[in-house]
This record gives sequence, structure tokens and C-alpha cells, in this order.
Amino acid sequence: MEMANKNILADWLRNTAGKLAHDDIGAGVDTDSHFLPNFCHASMVIRVAVIAELLAIVISLVMTVPNLFFTSYFEALLQISIFIQWIGLASALCLCLARKYLRQLPNRRALLVAYLMLLCITWLVNEGAIWILWATDKIPSPRPIWYPHFHIQNLTVSAIINALMLGYFLAKQELKLRTISEADAKMQALQSRIRPHFVFNSMNIIASLTRSDPGKAEAAIEDMSEIFRMMLNDDENVVPIKREIEVAKKYLALEELRLDSRLKVDWDIGKFPRKAVMPILTLQPLLENAIVQGIEPMPDGGTVNVRLWEDNQKINIRISNPLPPDKSIKQQDSRKFALDNIRQRFTSYYGDKASLATEKTDGQFIISVVLPMRGENP
Repeated sequence: MEMANKNILADWLRNTAGKLAHDDIGAGVDTDSHFLPNFCHASMVIRVAVIAELLAIVISLVMTVPNLFFTSYFEALLQISIFIQWIGLASALCLCLARKYLRQLPNRRALLVAYLMLLCITWLVNEGAIWILWATDKIPSPRPIWYPHFHIQNLTVSAIINALMLGYFLAKQELKLRTISEADAKMQALQSRIRPHFVFNSMNIIASLTRSDPGKAEAAIEDMSEIFRMMLNDDENVVPIKREIEVAKKYLALEELRLDSRLKVDWDIGKFPRKAVMPILTLQPLLENAIVQGIEPMPDGGTVNVRLWEDNQKINIRISNPLPPDKSIKQQDSRKFALDNIRQRFTSYYGDKASLATEKTDGQFIISVVLPMRGENP
């Protein structure tokens, strides 16, 4: 049996090392997203039209009326709006059609190509407007004396506006990627602190059973191997609620081996949609806190009540344990460690949309957690 235990541990360590090495090499920020928004979407086209109209209003207000083309502010606004809407909508169409090509380029090169395309569109619309004016007898020649000034003026305005717009899109994307990278690094740091903590506790359980009950120690090793097989097979940091409950029950099986009949767990699990997920190792440290705080100090042990339910698109978790007499309560570093880390993890995943609260009432210590209902990628 001792040889079998060693083989199990050796296999588990090899598999764990290989998995962690693969994760370290493959870790990184998703770079599939592009800095240019999708101008094929109707919402983006509407935004372009609104911004173009606002620009037309500003230009018509600063122009001197009457002049060569306009006799009133209304006429100026109407014709300038049509002209700028042509440029704006034609630019959106061009960026939509070129989206697939631009996404294949590095960001800086895509920015330069898009910028030149937008300037070319402005020039083409300028030419088209002049030829329409000539065809409708608004001007005597397709090359009037103000032709160079017209192009230079419009291209200059277009160059400035497009530079600001594309620069904003690129800066926004880089900020988003930095934020994702920092959040990912923070989560990896929190995970690297929580998982070894879980390993040490599990190994202590096994060590305590090795001499007193070798059979239970072997069962504990198998449970521990199963836990880590489930944990390390997940590439993402979040798992379906069903999977998280499986991990928690495996952990409780280890604790029940150590505490024997002193630990009882009462589960009350509601129904959840498939999209309901939570950060892996959310329940385990909460349950560990309940055992350390409420079960271990009591000679006769007690019952940990675990309730999970969905309410108004929220995941609700409520874990309660009996409170031993004050003189028996020890301030455990592990308890503070677990709750603080879970709060930090919730903040990283959900911002201020998640909450963790504790209370003592009727001889019970209660932890209440509320998480938003999220899809596969929160």
C-alpha cells in the first residue's frame, strides 16, 4: 500500500508539473480583439451619422452667410449636413468592408492604412461634390478658382478629426488590454496563493491519518488526486456551479475523514441555468472557514449548512456553522486569509457587483455571498 501511495503521488506531481508548465507558456491576454470598432453594426453607423450631424451644425454656425452657395443658415446646414454625412457614411462603409483585412495587420499598420483610406474618401467626396455643383449649374467649371483651397481645407479638417478618432480607438484598446492583463495577473497571483494553501491543508489531513488509519489515508490521497484532476483540467478560472460543488464535496470528504463523526454537512442546492458560473475554489475556502471556526473547537463538532439558490439573476450562497463558546474561538490566520482573498477575487471578477457579508446570530456564524449570473466569460 505504501508503494501504491508513492506511485499515486508521483503520477500526480508529474501531471501537475506538466499542466502548470503548459499554462505558464500559454498564458496571456486575448489579442483577437481589434482597436477599430465594428462599423458594420447598425449602432456604430448611427453614431457616425450623429457625430457627422453635430459637426455639420458647428460648421454652419461659424460660416458667414450669405456666400457663394448659401443664402440662409438653414440652407447652409442642409447642404453641409448632406456633404458631411456623405463623408461619414462612406467612411463607415469603407471601414466595414476593409474590416477583415485590417484585423490581419498589426495595430499601428492598420491605423495608418485606415487613416489613408479615410483621407482618400474625403478627397473622393470632395471631387464628387464639385462635379455635382457643376452639373447642377451651381458653378461654371469643375475646376473653379477656389478648387485647391476647397480640397486643402476639407482634407485638413478630415485629417485632424480622423487622427483624433483613430488615436482614441487605439488608446482605448491599449488601455483595455492593459486592464485585462493586470486583472489576469492579479487573479493568477490570488490563485497561486489559494491553491498551495489548499494543498497544504489537504496534505496535513493525509499526514494526520497516515499512522492512525492508513486505509483512510489512501482514500484521502485518491480524493485529493480527483480534486486536482478536476481543477487542473479547467483552462479558465471560472467553472459551472455543478463543478464547483463537486470540488467542495471532495474537500469535505477529506475533512470528514479527519474529523470523523464530528463534521456533518447539510446541503440545500437550488436549480441554476447552464450559464451560471463562479470562480473556482470559491466554496472550498468558505467551507474551510466554517470548519476551522465552528467545528474544530467544539468537542462534539456540529453541522455546516450550505445553501445555494438563484434569485433575480443572482447566485446566492449562504454558509452557516455553530459558534463555540468565546473562550474556545481562536483567531485563525487561515480564516482571515480565506475571506480576504475571496473578497479580492470577487472584486477582480465582478467589481462592485458581488458582495460577501458575515454575521453572528442565534449561535451561528453566517457567510452570505451574492454573485451576478454570468456567462462563460465573465
